[in-house]
Amino acid sequence: MKTNRDLAFIIMFAVLNFVFLALIAQVPLLITGIPGIGYAFSIFYTITFTVALLFYEGKRWRFFSQGILFALLTLVLGGTPDILLAKIPLILNIFILDVVFNSLYGFFKRKNNLVWWAILGQVYFWTTEPFWILLFYSLFSFIEGVSTAWFIPVMSLMLPVMIIEAIAGGYLGYKIYRRVEKLP
Repeated sequence: MKTNRDLAFIIMFAVLNFVFLALIAQVPLLITGIPGIGYAFSIFYTITFTVALLFYEGKRWRFFSQGILFALLTLVLGGTPDILLAKIPLILNIFILDVVFNSLYGFFKRKNNLVWWAILGQVYFWTTEPFWILLFYSLFSFIEGVSTAWFIPVMSLMLPVMIIEAIAGGYLGYKIYRRVEKLP
């Protein structure tokens, strides 16, 4: 059962990620015209994802609900319902992150290693996201357009950046959570 606090966090973090997407993450694409260049700013998503996961304290389906709400909010930017199909890899990745890493939350909390839980969760999320996109698009779209046009060249350059940002964002998100957690 979701509490009002959890529901408020789900809505707050989904809206925060949507605002970030609308105001900051789309700017590099608009300036350069290179699809996927917005992944250079994935550290902001990583920080908010980490803080959200830590606030949910290993409770299942909170992060997944947040991801679905975020995907629905992106319909406002896309304007067409088919953009929701493009969000299926994101939703699948969030589902797996929610199920697997929330199952491990208790273990890491008992060992007092939540910082490693946060970092590993974000590294998993950001390293598997491109592969989910490639798999989904190759099954339900044309693979030539995805692989040769932009996806593989851009992702081969952006994946190391995304891994570094996942590590830094997971650590910073953990530090932010620890500081906010102590507030009355």
